[in-house]
Amino acid sequence: MKLSYYLFNENMRNFNQLILHNKVNENNNFFVLKPKDPDNLGFNCQVYIQRNKQKEPKWIEFLEKDLNIPKRNEIKNTVNSFVILIKLNRTVDAEEKSYFFAITGGFGFTAINKNNLENNFGLKVALNTIDSKELKAFDVRNIDLKTKQKRVLINKGSELGEFDLDFEQDLINLVSGKSKDEEVGTSIRGTTSSLSLNSNVGFSQLGEKCNQLLDLFLSDDYKENFSFIDNIKILKDIKITNLLNQKLFETLVNHEKDYISLAYPDMIEYERCSKYKVYYGRKTIETEEVTLYDIYALLDQINFNSPTLINKIKIVGLDDSDTAVTSPATLNHFIIYETQLAEDKYIFSLNNWYKIDNDYFTNVQNEIRGIELLETEDFLTDIEEGETEGNYNERQDTDYFLCLDKKNYQVTGSRSKIEVCDLFSIDKHFVCVKKETASATLSHLFAQGSVSMKLIRDSVEYRKFLVDKAKEKFETINYDEDNFPYSECTLVYAISTSKTEDIRDSLPFFSKVNLLHHISLIKRLGIKVAMYKINVANRALTL
Repeated sequence: MKLSYYLFNENMRNFNQLILHNKVNENNNFFVLKPKDPDNLGFNCQVYIQRNKQKEPKWIEFLEKDLNIPKRNEIKNTVNSFVILIKLNRTVDAEEKSYFFAITGGFGFTAINKNNLENNFGLKVALNTIDSKELKAFDVRNIDLKTKQKRVLINKGSELGEFDLDFEQDLINLVSGKSKDEEVGTSIRGTTSSLSLNSNVGFSQLGEKCNQLLDLFLSDDYKENFSFIDNIKILKDIKITNLLNQKLFETLVNHEKDYISLAYPDMIEYERCSKYKVYYGRKTIETEEVTLYDIYALLDQINFNSPTLINKIKIVGLDDSDTAVTSPATLNHFIIYETQLAEDKYIFSLNNWYKIDNDYFTNVQNEIRGIELLETEDFLTDIEEGETEGNYNERQDTDYFLCLDKKNYQVTGSRSKIEVCDLFSIDKHFVCVKKETASATLSHLFAQGSVSMKLIRDSVEYRKFLVDKAKEKFETINYDEDNFPYSECTLVYAISTSKTEDIRDSLPFFSKVNLLHHISLIKRLGIKVAMYKINVANRALTL
């Protein structure tokens, strides 16, 4: 039987903390079931069943506008669900500890308190259980404020390398495959919070099954084949988590835009949504796309005075008839945030705090420091405060640079238009310019560089587009699209900042990992990469 398992965090003390009481009640057709022989069951439990919960189909309003529907009131969807809550007691280091599980069927998962779940339970059990040669699917999201989520499935059990994922910059939030131990189950699917398991288990064996899953959760066997997930580990320390929650709260209070963004929390088909409702109590914002601007607009309407309120602001997707097509999700599931506490770096994503492994952090820092830094002071001029990138690019040395800003190349057989770079120098520098060091905009800059360099390598037409414009500008060009000097070319990421530190140090950690990924792609093409710091002119000194 296929069941979904959840483990609650160590702060839980009783069954009442595990469920949403506004869901689990008689008004929603939930009823308590009693064991026939509780003394011989072997574990403490509380069981709820939702019986024949009727709801009008979402499509009925669409039809009835123009069609006569006989016996319309009899058209109902019927839902039957269950929630099983289990308490296990264990002695750990001479101290008795309680562990609480939920097991659900149907829509029972909507009735449990997801904010109290043990982070990483399903993912860790799955990685400890799945045969490393029988992997089926991964869901990942990159660790960047401009978040990309993807699902990679292979129709036949495969090894990790066949999924072509970049685990230096991807967080895993789902893995599935075939279990290596049929006593656990046959197929297994784990996410950061839940475990879906196909196994031959009866109700009276659920206590034993939960004990088995708890052993797997506490095991470190995954390190043999999946040790990379410890580069970014879910934080367990409640004291540090509280400090980080306060920092996130202050960031929201101050309406900051750096080091924070929003991303949809799962792989739901959000294209079904015509708009979104962001709400707290009766205060509501409706928007076509959920942005920080919308969140801050709502915060201005409410008494936002505690970090706990982050978990009470809700977001739901609506269709054209204002019918909900997604389950309401709280704001904490949408937020992507990077911060530092003492000497350690932390990331908030997927409703979890992640601590960057110190060795991993040091390796990233060292690799970033290995990027060439162009230190020629007059390579580019200072940028004025408030100056647009377009104006800045146009006023660079016209004897040395060809300005290609907004001069896009139409990719053959595609609707895409690609900008070769912002500035192309007579010395074959491809310069991509970006104002300031906000991670969400830098990700576009880095991708622009690697995509353009790949086209330079792969497309004769793209090279000809560049060469023709370069020959119009520079009389000394001695190469063409068929004899292009790739090894003499340098892709330069030029970023403006008012900070005094080295530009390689001032980038957010998100961006450093993302940058290394794109640099690796460019170097494989035989093209060099460098960075350049554009200083922001100090008007007070120039008056």
